[in-house]
Amino acid sequence: MKSRINKNDYEITVDMLNQMNDLRVTDGKIEDILNSEKGGRVAGEALFYLSLDWRKKHIKYEQDHLHPYERFDGNKPISVSMEDWKRWRGNRNRLANLHLLEGRSNASKSDMRLADYYNDMNDEQKSEFRKQAIIPNELSLELECFDDFYEKRKAILTTRIRQLLE
Repeated sequence: MKSRINKNDYEITVDMLNQMNDLRVTDGKIEDILNSEKGGRVAGEALFYLSLDWRKKHIKYEQDHLHPYERFDGNKPISVSMEDWKRWRGNRNRLANLHLLEGRSNASKSDMRLADYYNDMNDEQKSEFRKQAIIPNELSLELECFDDFYEKRKAILTTRIRQLLE
């Protein structure tokens, strides 16, 4: 890379970057980011950059499960197959089920169902929460709809991450 930059009068071109595999944005690399798990550096950095337009610098935020981790340890919803339930449990700790939440709010939310947490808010708080957590209004917050929630949020995050990286 150094020699290519030297040959190009110390300028880096887009073509040069695209030829370097480590710097190219690929579907596989975005998928790796989406598969990152709570507590990991990659998930933390992805959430940080996804929240740049609303985060306040003086507030401490924590990685939070939208649908609480513990909710997947109890009884599965009757309408959900065992195969789906196992897949959901495997996805519960991944980026599409995570967001940043102020530390105090995270402590009070604990393992409260997402729908209950949301329904305790006033209309302004609900709107702000959906915007910050990147959850479209049409998505159900009920655990029984986790598959749809997860896949649609994952698709939105894919687009947002691609925009950040390109």
